[in-house]
Amino acid sequence: MTSPPLLRIIIADDHPVVRIGASSVIEKNGVGIVVAEASSASELMDMLKAHPCDVLVTDYSMPGGDQADGFAMISMIRRHYPDLPVVLLSVANNLAILRMVVSTGVQGLVDKASSMEELPQAILAVHRKQAYLSRTLSPKEVEVLRLLGAGQTVKEIALHLHKSVSTISRQKGDAMLKLGLKGDAELFDYLRDSKL
Repeated sequence: MTSPPLLRIIIADDHPVVRIGASSVIEKNGVGIVVAEASSASELMDMLKAHPCDVLVTDYSMPGGDQADGFAMISMIRRHYPDLPVVLLSVANNLAILRMVVSTGVQGLVDKASSMEELPQAILAVHRKQAYLSRTLSPKEVEVLRLLGAGQTVKEIALHLHKSVSTISRQKGDAMLKLGLKGDAELFDYLRDSKL
């Protein structure tokens, strides 16, 4: 039985240490090979033209070019490569970035402050067209979201976990804030899509 072909990955970050670390984790875990690296937005656009790839791992904002602003860069990538799975390396507690991730169709976010060991999981998830969000939520918040996703109400979760309704409401609200979600409709869309 032959193993599946390795994913071709481009890494873009203006910090060489981040690129080296990401490459090392990717290749060590056997999820893919790094076919190109870029240190600026304009260099990234050149690399995307020159090297076919299966997944892009990129910082949100890098110096250089008209796309130095992260939103403009991501928007341009989505326009030119609408089907390319993208994993953003960023600080996941930045709410503006989280909302942008959801709005542009970027499927993955790995928090730079957390372990790069999450990166292979994120790459595999987005390649399978699944969302991946860095584990920045507390275990209690994840449990509340999981139970909400299973159809329980805040009151039922409070009874189930032997907590007050106000505690569960706060954990739900904190999780939504960290995920950049506004309102229950966005929350339930997220829970359905993330299969939490």
